[in-house]
Amino acid sequence: MHRLPSSLLILAALALGARLCWRLGQTAETPAQAARVQVQEQLEQSYSQLRELSATLQTIREEERKHIARELHDDLGQLLATLRGDLALLQRQSSNNAAARRLQAGMDELLMSAISSLRRIAGNLRPRALDEGGLYFALKSLRQGFVERNNIACTLDANEEDLVLDDNYSTAIFRIAQEALTNIARHAKARKVTLSLYRQEGNLHVTIHDDGRGIAEKDMDKASSFGLIGMRERVWALHGEIAIVSDGGTRIMIRLPLPPPETA
Repeated sequence: MHRLPSSLLILAALALGARLCWRLGQTAETPAQAARVQVQEQLEQSYSQLRELSATLQTIREEERKHIARELHDDLGQLLATLRGDLALLQRQSSNNAAARRLQAGMDELLMSAISSLRRIAGNLRPRALDEGGLYFALKSLRQGFVERNNIACTLDANEEDLVLDDNYSTAIFRIAQEALTNIARHAKARKVTLSLYRQEGNLHVTIHDDGRGIAEKDMDKASSFGLIGMRERVWALHGEIAIVSDGGTRIMIRLPLPPPETA
């Protein structure tokens, strides 16, 4: 019987020990790895559920806004209009009493102020242009109001036929544009803004660009940047992508996959 050299026996023993330790290490790590994988899966599931909850809350809020705006316009708006009509009739039939005429003129001014406030509040809740004329008409009205209020040039580059979309998409895109213009008016110190929307290969591309001071990197992910958070949530709810960059101003680039034409 041949004996192996002691050095070979030692090497064999060391190799066997090392292999045993490696297997024990693998066995020891497996539960930890499994736990990490399980935690990651749970986090991803919770994140997905939060996204779905956010999208549901956005939908519920828009429905409530639409309902309240319609109630204000149809009920309170009609009531104020009727009162103004009655006041006009009273003014024509009243005597030549100067004090009465002054009182009626003051009432007419108050009624007009109330009607203007009502239209403004209802429009902020839900723009009637979105329901009456669609997304393209609503964006044109939004652009015009932005220019008049802020004295900032704004261009809308879009084709009306590209913006024939269902209510869910139309509302989300309008709110994104509205929030972007609000941020520009408040923070950008811009002189010119461009809104660009076009279809390409089953996607809607939306770009909002201003020539202002540009958004700071630290502000893009701040927890208090509710406008940016809201825009991202609306885009993600439609399974889209959004990028915000500072390039001699601020450029917001959005890609939204559109539903097939038969369901749009």
